[in-house]
Amino acid sequence: MTRAGTLVCTLVLALLAAPARAQDLPSGPVSLANGLVTLGTDLSIAFTGQDDTDGAWFNYTDYEHNALRLLRLGVTAEVRIFDQLAVMTEVRSENGDEITPYALYVRVRPWRERPIHVQAGRIPPTFGAFARRNYGAGNPVIGYPLAYQYLTAVRPDALPASTDDVLRMRSRGWRPSYPIGSLAIATGMPLITAFRWDTGVQMRIGPETVNATIAVTNGTASDPRTKETNAGKQITGRMHWQPDPSFALGGSFARGPYVADAALAAATTLSGNSRSTQLAFGADVEYSRDYWLVRGEIIWNRWEVPTLSHNLDALSAFVEGTYKIFPGFFVASRLDRLTFSTLPSSPTARTWDAPVTRLETGVGYHIRRNLTGKATYQYNWRDGGQVRQLGLFAAQLHFWL
Repeated sequence: MTRAGTLVCTLVLALLAAPARAQDLPSGPVSLANGLVTLGTDLSIAFTGQDDTDGAWFNYTDYEHNALRLLRLGVTAEVRIFDQLAVMTEVRSENGDEITPYALYVRVRPWRERPIHVQAGRIPPTFGAFARRNYGAGNPVIGYPLAYQYLTAVRPDALPASTDDVLRMRSRGWRPSYPIGSLAIATGMPLITAFRWDTGVQMRIGPETVNATIAVTNGTASDPRTKETNAGKQITGRMHWQPDPSFALGGSFARGPYVADAALAAATTLSGNSRSTQLAFGADVEYSRDYWLVRGEIIWNRWEVPTLSHNLDALSAFVEGTYKIFPGFFVASRLDRLTFSTLPSSPTARTWDAPVTRLETGVGYHIRRNLTGKATYQYNWRDGGQVRQLGLFAAQLHFWL
C-alpha cells in the first residue's frame, strides 16, 4: 500500500474506532445548491492476514489487487441540470493508487410521463445482477462471485497458437502469456468484470416492476473500454421482472468482439480466421421473506479464439443467503462454482482452465445504517495450479453515503 493509502486508512480507522465520533458520522448524501448537486462517498477497508497473491491468486482482480486486502475510496456526484437531465460521476482510488474515473455519464429522461431513461458515457453495467448492486451494501460477504472477479487465462491482446498454449496457462489467469499479439505481461479476464464500467449508450424502458435495458458499448463484459481496441461494438441486453418487493427475476445477454485489432491481424494472417466474439447469457433470481434474503445467478460464457478450432466456454453459478439473527447482526454465506469446457490433449481431454469452487461464510453487524462491519472465512478448491486449496479469514469495514 502506498504512503497516501496508508495515511487514509489510518485516519479512517481512527475515526471509526471512537464511539463518540462515530455517532457524528453523516447518515446521508450531502446536498448543495438547493438540491441541484448531490455528493456521496463509498469507503471500504478489507483485510486478510494471509496474502492471496502468494502463489494462489484466487482473489486477484483485473486491477491487480487482492479483493480481500483492499482499501477503496469512492466519491460520487450527481449534478441535476433540470428535471429530465442530470450528469453522474464517480471517481475511485484503490489501495492508495491514482484516482481514476469509474463512472461519468449523462442521464436523460426524454418524456416525463413515460418510464424511458437514456444514459451515455461511462455507464453502469447492463449484464447480470451482482455488478449492478452497490458493492458494500449489496454484497453479503467480502469476496466477489467467481464469474465477476476470478481471472481466466484469456487475454484480449494476446492469443495462443495452439491448444497446448492454452493448457499450459491453466490456473495462470494472473499472468497468462501467448506467442501471438502482445508479449507484455498482463492479467487475464474474468467472465464479467465488476471492477470497471464500459463506455457507450444505454436505454432502459419500463417501470421498476418490469423493464428492459439495452446498451451499445466499446468493450465487452469481460474487458470494458473507454477507447476502442477493435472496430466492433458490444450489444448487451437485460430483462427484469419484480412483481413484488420480495421476488425478482432477471435475464441478460452480451455479444461483442473482444480481441484487439493488433492481435486479430496477426491471427488472421496465420489462420485465416477472424472469429473473435465473446458471447454470454445470464439468469438471476432474488427472494426474501421474514429475516431471509436469498440470491442466485448463473452465467454461461463463450470466447471465440481465431487461432483455435475449439471455443473456450465457461459456466459459473452461485447462490448466497443472508439471515438477520437480531437487530444489527446477520450471518451470510455464498457457495460458488466456475467450470470450463474441455480441449483435446494428450493423453486425454482436459478443461482449458482449472475448475474452481468457493465457499465464503461470515457474520456482519450494522454499526449504523450506513456503517457495517463484516468478518468471513473463505475456502477455495481448484483442480490445478501450484496451490489447489486455500482458506482465508478476512474482515471489512464499509461506510457509505
